[in-house]
Amino acid sequence: MIDEGLSKHEELLLKSWDAPLSGEEKTLLVAQMQQNASLRWQSEQYLKIRDTLHRTERDTFGPFFAERILNVIKNRSEKIEYLIFFFFKKYQVLVLGILVALLISNILLTDQLTIKGILGLEQPATEDVYTIDVYDNLTK
Repeated sequence: MIDEGLSKHEELLLKSWDAPLSGEEKTLLVAQMQQNASLRWQSEQYLKIRDTLHRTERDTFGPFFAERILNVIKNRSEKIEYLIFFFFKKYQVLVLGILVALLISNILLTDQLTIKGILGLEQPATEDVYTIDVYDNLTK
């Protein structure tokens, strides 16, 4: 039974909209609908409420939902890749200029014109190294 406040005929009416009725139930419902005007009125009211509350769209993501999501992700990743490429393309001349300036400064400041000297990898001459013995000053 659906609700204690509903009569057997109302219950049968509501059941007829959602589930198939047996032959006996169908004949009983048809007979009650022909005889009982209040049941017909209630049927109309229930149908109005049902139509009002009935959803017009199904709960679904629709066809090709996964493909649409993957396309959105792919388009965003392509956009990000383009932005990264554009960023590096925009500043590549500046970075190249800085590298050339650093190499020229190393060439001008090095004592030896070797690859290690130009790249700043040469060992400084021992006479250029000045050491400070901190521990000597602490013990005195």
